[in-house]
Parts: sequence; C-alpha cells; structure tokens
Amino acid sequence: MPLEYKALPAFTTGIDGRTVTGIYAVHGNVDDGGDRGHPGLFGDGMAGGRMRARFLWQHDSSQPPIAKIDRIFEVTKADLPAAVRLYAPDATGGVAVQRTYLDTPRAAEVLAGLTAGAITEMSYAYEVTRYDLEEIAARQVRNIYAADLYDISDVNWGMNPATSAEGSKGAPLCVAQPTALAAVDGLASRWEGVHTLRVVKEGRRFSAGSVKEIEDAIAALDAATVRLKALIADPEPEKASAAAVRAARWEWQQRRLALLNLGA
Repeated sequence: MPLEYKALPAFTTGIDGRTVTGIYAVHGNVDDGGDRGHPGLFGDGMAGGRMRARFLWQHDSSQPPIAKIDRIFEVTKADLPAAVRLYAPDATGGVAVQRTYLDTPRAAEVLAGLTAGAITEMSYAYEVTRYDLEEIAARQVRNIYAADLYDISDVNWGMNPATSAEGSKGAPLCVAQPTALAAVDGLASRWEGVHTLRVVKEGRRFSAGSVKEIEDAIAALDAATVRLKALIADPEPEKASAAAVRAARWEWQQRRLALLNLGA
C-alpha cells in the first residue's frame, strides 16, 4: 500500500529545553478522512524490524531530520490532555512522541516556532498493515489496528480537509500550484544557463548524464501534462476510489520531488 498521511493540531504536553513531548495520534475518534485508530496502532514504533521513523519538517525526506525521536509511547484516555479531549471527545487514548531538536539552524527555527505558537500542527506518514471496514451512521469507517510509521513532522498545513481544501498533504493548492510552477520555470532556467556556459561559450556538448537528466525532466513533465489534461477532458469522469486517489497523489508527489532534485 502507498504511504498515507494524517494531521492533528500540535498537542504539545511539555517543552524542556530542546526536548518536546506531544500527542501525534488519537485513538477512538473517526477523523475527517473516515479513519479510526485503535490502541497498539504503531506497536513499538518499529517498521520492518527496525526503527525507521524520522522526525522531519514538512515531511521533507530529502533533508536531514530536525529532531531525534527519543521514544514513542501509548497514552491512555485518562492521560490525554484536556485539549485532546476537547478536540476528540470520543478519544480512547493516543500515541505520544518525545523528541529532542537538533542543534541546527532549521531545527532551532522550528523549535522557536513551536514554542511561540507559530507552528500549530503535526502530521505523520504511515503504511496500514491491518484494518477492517465498518458502517457507522451510513458512513464507511476504516478501523486501523496496525501500521508501520515512517515519519512524524511539524508542518504548516497538514493533510486534513479542515486545513487543506483538497485534502492533500502540504500546503493548499493556492500555495502549492505557484510553488510547483516556479520550480519548473526555475529548473528550465538553470539548464538554459548551463547550456549558455558549456555549449555557447565553451563550445562543449552536454554530457550523457546531463542529457539523461533533461530527458527525465521532459518525461516527468509530459506525464504530468497527460494526467492533468485527462482531468478536464471528460465533463463527467468516473469517480475514482479513495485508494486510487491516494496512489495517484503519492505518485505525483514522488515525481515532483524527483523533478525538484534534478540539476541540484
């Protein structure tokens, strides 16, 4: 299954210097995505027999972690902070993460934002390994019993319909679209600069590696063009399944990340 993402308010329970503890997952409540987690969801925090979870900023796996995860642990309903119980009155417990922010500029920046209340959401990436479906009040609910955890992130906007209109990870489309368009234009400009320097001024040819990178960029853009045109070609498209939507979204995110890394 593809990775999925879930966001919550940053339920910080304590800040001690560079060490912060907070609730990043709540059990028992049906969230906006129709999921309900259950106690023991992440087990001991291991994935594939080892601790693979990382603490990141904005789920950016291309950059080093901003904090070291000290421990991940379950909390009971009685141990949930009042803010969590207010947010999810039907909560039965949750999962907390204690992390220590690194002595790096980005980590210090995020810690300062968290301490000042400027950063107010967390999100986590996971892969479901055991679940079942249940009909509740004419709504299909996915009960998640086990999942592999891959990262926990401080975020500006999490993947939550309440904070992102289209329900995707990261910034809303009004922010993500101009960012992506600027990245594409910037990438083309960088290759044009390399062409001017190497080919026009120095009389050299592009290396085979450079040609391959440009071809990869063209292929990624062509694929995105086909997919985006398909969205507006059929006035009454067949409704895609939630799993298909998540898979398509994840594929596009990986293509975009690869595109942004080209020519770096």
